[in-house]
Amino acid sequence: MIFKFTSELSLKEAKERRIIKKKNTFNNKIVFVNGFSASGKTMVAPIISSMQNVESLIYPYEIEWISSIYYCDGIEKNFYLEFLKQYADHTIYNQMMGRNSNLRPSDISSVLQSRKKLLYLKRLFNKGDNLIPNKIIKEKPIINYTSSHLFFFINDIGEAFKKRVLFIETIRSPLYMFRQIKILFKEVYMQRPEKVFTFQAHNEFGKSFFFDFFSKDDVFKDINLNNLNELVISYIERIFKFYFNFNFSKIDMSGGKLIFLPFEKFVLNPNKWINSILNFLEIDNDKNLINELKKQKVPRKFLHEGLSRSVYERYGNFNDKKNFISANDAEEDYKQNLFKEFSLGKNDPSYKRLEDLTKQYLKWIDMFNDKIEY
Repeated sequence: MIFKFTSELSLKEAKERRIIKKKNTFNNKIVFVNGFSASGKTMVAPIISSMQNVESLIYPYEIEWISSIYYCDGIEKNFYLEFLKQYADHTIYNQMMGRNSNLRPSDISSVLQSRKKLLYLKRLFNKGDNLIPNKIIKEKPIINYTSSHLFFFINDIGEAFKKRVLFIETIRSPLYMFRQIKILFKEVYMQRPEKVFTFQAHNEFGKSFFFDFFSKDDVFKDINLNNLNELVISYIERIFKFYFNFNFSKIDMSGGKLIFLPFEKFVLNPNKWINSILNFLEIDNDKNLINELKKQKVPRKFLHEGLSRSVYERYGNFNDKKNFISANDAEEDYKQNLFKEFSLGKNDPSYKRLEDLTKQYLKWIDMFNDKIEY
């Protein structure tokens, strides 16, 4: 039960005459780098953070949590929108105060990995509190959220932030997502379930992700080593079924912008996406961005020729240092290693499903050759 401060109005009377709202908000811009696991977010987000006036990346778990509750009709839309506005203002206030400065050196979100580390360290000793709001209004620092599973809410996020928001949806070949998702399922969902920081939907048969709340019962299964490949491939197939069937005509960002960023196209030729992002944020290219692109090896010759990080290697993605003659040779070598994940190698029915899905994906992303903004 809730112990009410007063009981002078009934719930019905109060809901008819009152509204919970954040009336005044900052007007700084907000970037979401969003996608499913293994879609390339942790490559794109540092690139965004290296841009002029963009803050170090933040993982907005609270937005993900309340979004999953909203998805299942657990809260009303108005409360969801007001929460988003309040959370974003609190984020930038805390960042300008130095409170969100992650000093753990090995973390991707660490300010010590940023090219603006001195700026963030100085904030720890600068005057703050009541000086911060005017500083935000004057300098308009740009928030960089790195998130998962928020694409379902793009219209609501657009309605909350309007022309302030840029939502970047990262997508990637199923063939390159498989290994990382498999390790994630095994090492977290199976072996360390307390570390699952995404709400799950449960029924009598098992559990699945919150966005399966409206799915059939056959997706609700508990993971084990015997069904791991099947569950991972089924999960990836459902991800791309959602994308392939998505109705783009229903996108309404209320003045904000949605950008689709296919990993394969971006890492080989990033200019279209970089220019679109810079244009929306009203900033120029600079040395920090150029250097960060070099660090992330963008552009690159081969898809998996990326930056080496211990976190990537933990999830099975190693920076291959072989000297390949062509991109086809590099991909064939990647596939040869991937065959080892399947009992029948390249002839395994599960692998064939993954390869067929990848072919559909590579054809589908050609739609973004001409248009990436929505």
